[in-house]
Amino acid sequence: MHYILCKDQSWIKALKQEISENLSHDFTVAEGFPLIKLSQVADLQNTFLAFSTTALINAIELAEESIGKQAAKITELIIEKLGSEIKINCHVFSLTNKYGILETGRAEILKDKLIGNLKKSKIFCRRTDFERSLPFVQVLVLADRSIALSILDSSEMQDYHSLVSPYVGGFNNVEDDKKAPSRAYRKIVEAQELMGISISPQEVLVDLGASPGGWSYIARKQGAKVIALDRSPLREDLMDDPMVDFIQGDAFKYKVQQKIDWAVSDIISTPERVMELLDYWVLNNNCQHFIFTIKFQGDENYNILSQFKELAGKSNFKIILKRLNANKNEATIMGTQNI
Repeated sequence: MHYILCKDQSWIKALKQEISENLSHDFTVAEGFPLIKLSQVADLQNTFLAFSTTALINAIELAEESIGKQAAKITELIIEKLGSEIKINCHVFSLTNKYGILETGRAEILKDKLIGNLKKSKIFCRRTDFERSLPFVQVLVLADRSIALSILDSSEMQDYHSLVSPYVGGFNNVEDDKKAPSRAYRKIVEAQELMGISISPQEVLVDLGASPGGWSYIARKQGAKVIALDRSPLREDLMDDPMVDFIQGDAFKYKVQQKIDWAVSDIISTPERVMELLDYWVLNNNCQHFIFTIKFQGDENYNILSQFKELAGKSNFKIILKRLNANKNEATIMGTQNI
């Protein structure tokens, strides 16, 4: 069984529609929870579910038992699949009706017990950060204390690249930055964490539709040189920054002479126009990394995401398509060129 999680129950309708349109397999909605159970017959390799925060792929269901017995069984299954003397990503969490995702209580006790068991076989769980090249274990404690266990090896992590999340249960809260020109900065921060790749010092980033400068601000904070395009100027401090080259004009008409490190856009436009950006920057390999926001009007045109998925399949990029925690009525498509 595949366990597909989303941010909250308000996303369930869109996620059901997305699954129905893209995967012709049976699924059930967990009553009272932002969770869909999808038949394991469904092949999710290299697929996209934009309205899912994370997924437990090929989850094994374990009945309610004592924490010690559950930890022992989980340990046995991990060793059986992954072997020993390795490092892994490991998330253990509960899904509750009242509080949503929790890492405390039973989940915390189970994780401590599991980590102790795994150490004996020299399997070490990363305490911080998330490394996409490593195997990934997710342990979901359900309301009846049964377990859903997903174990992905390093190869499978590449196959399900767009479905898994570095955040426990797919949820995060980007650290508040009161100096940012707008709250939109949260999106570019979250996107980088999802990608597992950060904007680096001395890289060149093109910010399409940059005003008032939330994304340019983050790029400069991380040391990049910024080319910002918009009809309106950025905040004064960014306009005065010698590492920000502001070009007043139409972001959709901007062309480059050589490949750029990053192309990003949080521009207010139709999804069709964002596909134009994908065509120029991604399909024509004019950047190494990209992050584009797809903005919707109501919930009538979510099905246009199928066109983005089709474009993603034609590209030479490792792509993630997600409705970020920081997104409103939006989704974000992002990626890195395959080497």
